[in-house]
Amino acid sequence: MLREDAYARLKQSLFDSALRPGQLVSQKELAKLIHCPLGPTREAIQRLAAESLLRVVPQRGIVINNLSLEFIRDVFQLRAMIEREAAQAFVAAAERAELLALKAEHQALLRRALAGVDRPLQAAALRLDWRFHDRIVAALDNGLVAEIYRVNSDRIRLIQAKRGYVAERLPSAMREHLAILNAGLRHGPLAAAEAMDRHLRESRRWAVRV
Repeated sequence: MLREDAYARLKQSLFDSALRPGQLVSQKELAKLIHCPLGPTREAIQRLAAESLLRVVPQRGIVINNLSLEFIRDVFQLRAMIEREAAQAFVAAAERAELLALKAEHQALLRRALAGVDRPLQAAALRLDWRFHDRIVAALDNGLVAEIYRVNSDRIRLIQAKRGYVAERLPSAMREHLAILNAGLRHGPLAAAEAMDRHLRESRRWAVRV
């Protein structure tokens, strides 16, 4: 559908260099940027405003939200509320073979990272990172939580895109994922949840510092 296409294109423009935090643009400028009619673009703007990715200012235009410390704090607080519970559900429900397979993937990527981080490896790490977290949240089997998580994940991606994925973060992020998996394998769901808490606190620290 055209409205979904406009939404996807406009959101991608936020993730890449086409739109900058703090930038003021008009609806017509956004429609031209994403090559979509004004009607679907206007609907996409309203959806993204509801998701706190941009802000509509009456009589002025659309402002791309700045990545303030308060915004980052709120995003990671919501993420932790969801993923702590999800980590417990995942470890309780997952087959041991799946946990071991994920562990092997992370170990292989970590070995590559210790030899040097380049752009292809960064891309591979981001794909594994999101697949790992998406799989954990899916274990809740809750459609309402899944939608909240999806919207908040877009905010996380915006933070990553605008503040940059620091190469030095890659090895420590992989180690933290391994700590979650090892905690689950050795000590069970609660230990995995505690390891997830530590991982997300560290991720927030990196998001603030870069």
